[in-house]
Amino acid sequence: MDTPRRAQLVIEMLQHAVTGNRDETMRVLGEIARACDGRQMYGVCCSVADAARQSLINLYGDPSIEGLWALAAPDPDESCQHPAHAFALRFVSAYANKDMETCSALYLAAYRASPADYGHSVTALVGLTGYLARAALEEMAADSETPTAHPH
Repeated sequence: MDTPRRAQLVIEMLQHAVTGNRDETMRVLGEIARACDGRQMYGVCCSVADAARQSLINLYGDPSIEGLWALAAPDPDESCQHPAHAFALRFVSAYANKDMETCSALYLAAYRASPADYGHSVTALVGLTGYLARAALEEMAADSETPTAHPH
């Protein structure tokens, strides 16, 4: 699959993820995965993480120069967290912090896991990105409904 087609499918997949259309999200993700090698899928994951980073900026603004992004999940002692969800949180955090070494290491670990675990990790990344984009859109919609203060 050539790069423009892959980029088009990533955008389509993320649009479905944002609207909560799980079946179409998974269909397009499957199409991408079947046509890509591991290196190309790493690029797809980075593209997805970049969309998540943009949603974080829309929600919280740019971090300060000294600031770092950190995404937290419920305490594992209080609830069972699937390793794929930890992968997604860590990958997006590393990408948002421009820590490509960690992104690469996380991706390689997921890629070398079982095919099912790898698939779960990529799916969790897409799901997290869809969730963050929906949250950002809802926040922007709520802000636009707030009445403007009168100047005096």
